[in-house]
Amino acid sequence: MNFSRMKFSNIFKKPLPTYDWKFGKRSLSKLEGVNDDLVRVTNLALTYSPVDFGITCGLRTQAEQNKLFEEGKSQVRHSRHQDGLAVDIVVYVNGKVTWEFKHYVVAAQAFARAARELNVDIRWGAAWNTLLNLTDAQDAHDNYVAVRKAHGKKAFIDGPHFEMVK
Repeated sequence: MNFSRMKFSNIFKKPLPTYDWKFGKRSLSKLEGVNDDLVRVTNLALTYSPVDFGITCGLRTQAEQNKLFEEGKSQVRHSRHQDGLAVDIVVYVNGKVTWEFKHYVVAAQAFARAARELNVDIRWGAAWNTLLNLTDAQDAHDNYVAVRKAHGKKAFIDGPHFEMVK
């Protein structure tokens, strides 16, 4: 081993923790039809996440997408969900659903770690302008919001959304 090329801090770095969360039947059914690489990232992210999460949406029909667009819950008429290239999650804290953004940042960090490890490009719905696997999730989110603000535009934050890039 060539220690002269290693960062000293990496020699003694403790391995990152993993968790024993498991997807339930509903989440597993939502992963049906989703791209295999994204499924692998999602499964690995669950083991890396200190917060439990489930899958609320994988594959989506055009009718479902149209409804979300009309309700303002989506910004596009054709979603990566329709191509099996996106998943939406819900985070559980103490067994209860939470929509607190800070918990989605934690899950996004786990997605980033999994995407890096599996070499899959992932974009997060709270940082549309950055590949999540290339950065820290909180930094990516802060950068996205700052860029939108600098251009006089409102940021569209979809913290539960993760997608592969084409």
